[in-house]
Amino acid sequence: MENDLNHLIEQLNHEDSEVRIQACRSLRDSSYSETIEPLKSMLEDENKWVRRHATETLLTLTSVEDMIDQLIHLLDDSDPWVRCYASESLAQSADPKSIQPLIARLTDQDYHVRLTACRALAKFEIQDDIDPVIDLLQDENQWMRRQACSTLGHWKSEVASERLIQMLSDESAHVRSAACQALAAVPNTQAISPLIVLLNDEDASVRTSVIEVLTKIGDTSAVEPVIEKLNDESPSVRLAACRAMTVFSDTRACEALLSCLNDENHLTRQYACRALTTSGNGKTAEALEKKLDDEIAEVRAAACQSLLELQYHHAINSISALLQDEDVSVRRSACKSILNLGEKESLPPLGQLADEEDWWIRQYVFEAMAKLRNHQAVEPLITMLSVKEDHLHQRIEDVLIDIQDRVDDEETKNRIEETFNPSEISGATTEGTEGDSHTSQ
Repeated sequence: MENDLNHLIEQLNHEDSEVRIQACRSLRDSSYSETIEPLKSMLEDENKWVRRHATETLLTLTSVEDMIDQLIHLLDDSDPWVRCYASESLAQSADPKSIQPLIARLTDQDYHVRLTACRALAKFEIQDDIDPVIDLLQDENQWMRRQACSTLGHWKSEVASERLIQMLSDESAHVRSAACQALAAVPNTQAISPLIVLLNDEDASVRTSVIEVLTKIGDTSAVEPVIEKLNDESPSVRLAACRAMTVFSDTRACEALLSCLNDENHLTRQYACRALTTSGNGKTAEALEKKLDDEIAEVRAAACQSLLELQYHHAINSISALLQDEDVSVRRSACKSILNLGEKESLPPLGQLADEEDWWIRQYVFEAMAKLRNHQAVEPLITMLSVKEDHLHQRIEDVLIDIQDRVDDEETKNRIEETFNPSEISGATTEGTEGDSHTSQ
């Protein structure tokens, strides 16, 4: 093994660049510290491919922190790929001495290097000296302008907010969308009006971004324009608007949200269910009850949860039907809703889920049976005792003992006693039988 390693190290100085490249590749599988320095020397190799592979190999053998100086040096490499790779690697480090060298690459002749350096700088906390990134907002390449917006957003730079507002009118939809997202992190009331105007942008992704940003900002002047987007032609925009209404909670959205309950997108239907809990009217509960039959489990569960929040007791029968739903999240929602909405007469059906594997369902079943505390609760509680290492065992036993004290039914009392001490019950029964027989004699 040592001979092989020495041979590979020797090949790093081979006159054939292909041999040097292969040696760099082969050394990636080594874990010997003696390979580090020979590989570092390859960072000055005349062949760019050797330098590339040497850099990659070094970063598999050592940490970025141990290579900061070498990576900063590689930012001036003649090969654009090497400069890009160095920028990407420096982004993994929090070392502040990487900042200025990366900023210097923002004026690189190669677009990919500028882009990579700008993306790397987003990983650092920078408040001063942001002008070089602001300058990139005028770059001829749309992807560069988009990344500049994103980086300024990561920095939460209030200084850049006015320029970001200007980028809302950029010719590229990607840039406009990125500017929207950046402004979400840079509070500026002056951005509200331009953002609202952008709700009518021709590009659906931009309209979606605007809604998301207006939701984060939370300005009430945006509510009505967002409500209008509940009827947008784009599915993604309608979804974003539904999500927004779970935050804004405005009854003016009710009719549009009711329409969204039948949207082709199941996520839109799901969020419409949620939004209607605070934005609904007298029609809301009945419409939500119909969604308990939705083909998508998440929608059924959301409708069930919304009916609970609305305290709509009339839906108990419809919700009870979900106890046999194929989806565990739906059954869980049904249990929770029945437990909190129903009277005692609604609780016994929960007993059929006593052997459920789901922790939450067993918890709800226990709470229901504990509330019931009659003979109907006995068998479900005994079934739950069969679950090994269940957190509820002691509480179940306490409830069963309490039921035993409450009921007059001897059969129920004996069933509970048998559960705790079957041998004693058997003995007592036998003794009692023999005594009766002796008396009759």
